[in-house]
This record gives sequence, C-alpha cells and structure tokens, in this order.
Amino acid sequence: MIDQIIQMTLNLDMPQMSVLEWIITLGKFAFVFIPLAFIVVMIFMERKGASLIQDRLGPNRSALPVFGGLRFFGFVHNFTDGIKLFTKETFIPTYAHKVWYVVAPGIGFLVAFLTPAVIPWFAPLTWWTGDHISQVSGMIIDSDTGILLMFALSSLSIYGTAMSAWASNSKYALLGGMRATAMMISYEVSMGLSLMGIFLLAGSFNLQHIVAWQEAHVWGIFVQPVAFFVFLTSMIAETGRAPFDVAESESEIVAGYHLEYSAMRFGLFYMGEYAHIVIASIIIATLFLGGYAIPFVSTDLLRAHVDIALALCLGGLGTMIGGFHLMVRRWKKVYATMGAKDAGTRNREYSFLQFTSGVASPVVLALAVAVFFLLNPMAATTVDGTPIFPAWVSIAAAAVQVVVLIAKAFLFCWIWIWVRWTLPRFRYDQVMSLGWKILLNLALVNLVVTAIIAKLVTGVR
Repeated sequence: MIDQIIQMTLNLDMPQMSVLEWIITLGKFAFVFIPLAFIVVMIFMERKGASLIQDRLGPNRSALPVFGGLRFFGFVHNFTDGIKLFTKETFIPTYAHKVWYVVAPGIGFLVAFLTPAVIPWFAPLTWWTGDHISQVSGMIIDSDTGILLMFALSSLSIYGTAMSAWASNSKYALLGGMRATAMMISYEVSMGLSLMGIFLLAGSFNLQHIVAWQEAHVWGIFVQPVAFFVFLTSMIAETGRAPFDVAESESEIVAGYHLEYSAMRFGLFYMGEYAHIVIASIIIATLFLGGYAIPFVSTDLLRAHVDIALALCLGGLGTMIGGFHLMVRRWKKVYATMGAKDAGTRNREYSFLQFTSGVASPVVLALAVAVFFLLNPMAATTVDGTPIFPAWVSIAAAAVQVVVLIAKAFLFCWIWIWVRWTLPRFRYDQVMSLGWKILLNLALVNLVVTAIIAKLVTGVR
C-alpha cells in the first residue's frame, strides 16, 4: 500500500521535467517580488500625482552626491525616506503586549508576498522536449480554486491590523483597529459577490481560465460593468485608502491602529499598504481587463509574430526615453531663466540626464529594428490542432504578456492615487452605509441579472 502511494505521488509514468522546465518553474517565484519592486515606483507616483493635482512641485530636493547632485525629479527622495526609517529610534511601549506588537507589522507585508502566487502572469508555455510536449503554467500555484485561495490569503492581512491595534494597548489604536476590521469584513462581502457574475460566465474559479475566456470573448469590464464598479470600490476600501481611511482619521483617532509604531515597524505598514494596492490593481486587470491578453491578439497569434511584438515593446520604450529627453531639455531651458541660486547644479544634472537619455533612446530604437528584422519565430508544429512553437518563442511571448499585465496594473495604481487626492474622507457611518446598503445590493442584483441573461442567451446552467 505504501509503495502504491509513493508511486502515485511521484507519478513515475509521466515524463520527467527538462532542465528548461525546472529553470522556468523556479524562475516564476521571482514574481512574488513584483509588488515589492512596485512600492518604490508607487511612492514616487503618489507624491508626484498629489503635487500635480494640488498644483505644486512635490519633493524635489533630495539628491545623490554625483554629477552635482542628481535628483531624478524627486525619485531620490524615496531612498532618503528608507534611510530615515531604518535609522530612526524604535521602541516598544511599556504596557504593550511585546510579542504580538513585534509580529503584527510583518503579517500584512508577508501576505503581499503570497498572493502573487495565484495570479496568471502569462499564458501556459508549451514546446517540444525530446519525445513529449513540455508545459509550464503561467501561475506559481495553478489551482482550480485560485481566486478563492487568493481571497483567503489576502484576508489574513486583517489579523495584522487587529493584532497591532490590540497589542499596542492604546485606546486610540484599538478604536482604529476596530474600525478597520469592521470595514474590511463589510466590504469583503460585496467584493466576493461582485465577482460571481464573471465566474458564472467563465465557468471557473481558475484565474488562468478566466483570462483565457476573456481572450476568446470579451473583457470582463464590458460584460460586467456593475461588478467592476463594485469590486473597484470595495478594493479601495479594503486597502484603507482615502476616502475610506476612517481607521487613520488623524483629526479623530490620531493615525489609528499603527499609532504606537515608529521606524521600520511603521515602514512595514507603510509598504504593505502600497503592496496591497499593487496586488489589487493586478487582480482588477486580470479579472476585468483581460489580464496578460492583448486586445484582438490571441496567444497563438502573438507567438507567431513575437518578433513584431518585441519590436513594438522596445520601440515604445525607446520612444518613452526620447520623450524624457525632450522633457529634460525643456526643463533645462526653463530653469536657466529662473535665476535660481542652484542654477549651476541643476544645469549639470539636466545635462547628464539629457546626455544619457539622448544616447539610450536611439540605442533602444536600433535594438527594436534589429529584433524586427533578425528574429524569426519559425513555423509552429501542429499537434492535435494546437500549434507548438519553439521554447524561445513561448518565453519571449510570455515576457511581452508580463509587460502588458504590468502596464494595465499601472493604470489602476494611478486610479488609486487620483481617488485619494480628489475625494474627501467619508464619515464612518457613511462608509458602512455605502458597503451594506448600496454596494451589497448592487452586487446581488448584478448576480441575479447575470444569471438570468446567461441562462437565456448562452444556456449556462
């Protein structure tokens, strides 16, 4: 009996994984660090977006001590904040519950590393390996209940909030934690129900299948616009961002559940918030904007013309660098007319940025032209009606799909910033009323209407 179990577990009758399959499978774990990499960019977008909406410059003084002081238009400010958080004094309040006080900040940040495991970053890779077809999923954990697993993992962050509020042994922190906990639980109901329509249409909880359905039919935002609005609103509330930041109402409860935290422990809350925004943006892009799918371009068509896709990606990057070059050139001229005291320093900075971008842009554009003319995807081998391309073609197409998904996520990251600096904070009673009296009813009505239409039009049972 034990031998049979071992045989079934190892599945020895199946062909063993090739070296390339092992490399790709292990390399997929790098995707869990994408939210962490997004954090630095998100903080920069937050500050520059706020300054744009409020008609001011934003942070622009922190600089690297090279080439006269490189500021990169305020991007260096992120690193100075990191240095400050790492070097500030950290303490534990006298009457705090020390163990839970120390553990709590890391829970939300840890969850940010777990949820990317069930997101489909690219279409499943297929290629010939010897006498069989090799296949690698675009997800780290390919589960038929992927979205449910993701919700289960993301809901763990509430424990960090509640635990930090209780362990601080402060009435203000506890009040903020109670507000945050009640709000998260309330909006999770609407959030889950709003997705039932897209699950019904796609016929699966597997995110890979949902993206494939959108690729074959239409994006979820067009067939489920009400669900998109409810889910987006619920996710903004789940991340605790304005106008739903009732747990951090400085005028009422002095920063809420993380009131008693300082230094890097506070930094973990700070980074966890941005990481959850990034994950929420990727999830919305996956469920409602087709995920990694390119409009009107199927995965097989992308692989058949991957040289064109790579050339377009590199061409877009080169064009963006060229646009940055023109922007720096314009700012250099404008700053020279201001008569500022640091005109010489800024002139050296702008000259350096202008030179590097001026060199990088044509190099990237030339690389795009070379990719277009030199790469040849080759004809696919058809197996049971399914085209099988060489391994490098599938990998190159997967890289393009990852870029597409990240670009869609950036769009929603900006929506988070736009909403925060546009709408005023809601009162706590308004937040709860919106969740239970409006969004919940909208989600239920949307589910019923979707079920009726699906039954009458498509015959879904």
